[in-house]
Amino acid sequence: MTHTGSSATRRPVFQPKVALAAVFGTTVEWYDFALYGTAAALVFNKVYFPDSEPLVGTVLAYGTFAIGFLARPLGGAYFGERGDTQGRKGVLVATLLMMGLATTAIGLLPTHAQIGVAAPVLLTLLRFVQGFAAGGEKTGALIILFENAPPKWRGLLTSLPAIGTGTGTLLSTGAFALTTGLLSEDAFLSWGWRIPFLLSAGLTFFGLWVRRSLPETAEFQQVRQDTRQAGRSAAKSGRPLRQRIAGSRCVAAWRRYPKEMLIVIGAGAAENAGYYVFGTFSVTYAEDRGLPTAALLSGISLVAAVKLVTVPAFGALSDRVGRRPVSIGGALVLLAAAWPFFTVIDGGHTWAIWLALFLTLGIGQSAVLGSQPAFFAELFDTTVRFSAVGIANNIGTVLTGGLAPMLASALLLWFDHSVTGVVVFIALMSALTVVTVALARETRGAADPAEETAAPEQNLQAAP
Repeated sequence: MTHTGSSATRRPVFQPKVALAAVFGTTVEWYDFALYGTAAALVFNKVYFPDSEPLVGTVLAYGTFAIGFLARPLGGAYFGERGDTQGRKGVLVATLLMMGLATTAIGLLPTHAQIGVAAPVLLTLLRFVQGFAAGGEKTGALIILFENAPPKWRGLLTSLPAIGTGTGTLLSTGAFALTTGLLSEDAFLSWGWRIPFLLSAGLTFFGLWVRRSLPETAEFQQVRQDTRQAGRSAAKSGRPLRQRIAGSRCVAAWRRYPKEMLIVIGAGAAENAGYYVFGTFSVTYAEDRGLPTAALLSGISLVAAVKLVTVPAFGALSDRVGRRPVSIGGALVLLAAAWPFFTVIDGGHTWAIWLALFLTLGIGQSAVLGSQPAFFAELFDTTVRFSAVGIANNIGTVLTGGLAPMLASALLLWFDHSVTGVVVFIALMSALTVVTVALARETRGAADPAEETAAPEQNLQAAP
């Protein structure tokens, strides 16, 4: 028998410390991850790719930015397998430590002028480590909240890790805004940009302390107990690699839930592309136009604060009206706002830029972001949930989000510095979300997958 949700075991009373550990850890991880995006736009194109013309250097810098996203499905697969077989808690500790070490190392990394081509190579490697860790972090946080949440609060509680991503973005953007505001351009490019990266060490230590007492979820404990009682051994070292792969949770997820995996890959397109185009590439666009970036940076910081309210609000709304209408509505807002957004940036009025950021990131992207974590988790049963969401969601993020800043910069070059190509890209990604979610089933209040399919577990390996 496959177990999932409240059908497998009685869900305990929700503990606030679970939310605190998940949100704070995600805050630290996304502070680290978001730092790179801002630095790619402002710093790395100058100190690690100095021989290229400015926009080409930015495309190369965003190329290393994209490497982090290419690593995420690998991290999702690796940590998903560990999360489904060994437990959710250990993954959350490991990913936080890995991310913190990589980010601190970036802050200490010599520049191209000091060690030549080795500098961008090492930068790319460290970005890969960041992406590998991120592949397991956000999935683990939402899974541990989902499996501790009462069914009627799933949308609200699983949206809380997104607060961590917003807070991390707020802190990272604020750190750069502060250092650029206090230091001269020469001082900032020489050493000032390293300060936000080095602060990661202290944040990581505190995050590990917060997560040290996280309990394992009751759902996972029940599955582990049942697999042990069934006599299925988890020993894999003596089996051929082919058998180990065939018996993995990752393969089981694709075999048992192929439609749902494709839904997860496509459903987040609007949110992923919208975030990285409106919240990251927009800084590059303003610089290319010769416009001041202060209004954008401050606006992104303000909207990140607003999202601390709007994201859980949309998550709670999805608990009342359903995951699909909230997600589709957010994607339609992003589609409608794409062209006006860049027109507003060209105008240069601070209040208008802030309003545009509020509509795109604070409303459109937040609606998709807040409603989808519970939607994704509800598509799968407990035995493969971590692996399924980790792999599919990270593949979608790579295809529609991680490549977005680099693709948008390339489109800006392709269309001779016209934003037309970027607007078409956002429109296509928003349409993909609308179509994918419209074709999916509504999961709010639906029966758990195991109850509907009674999928066998013969090929699943028990937890140790």
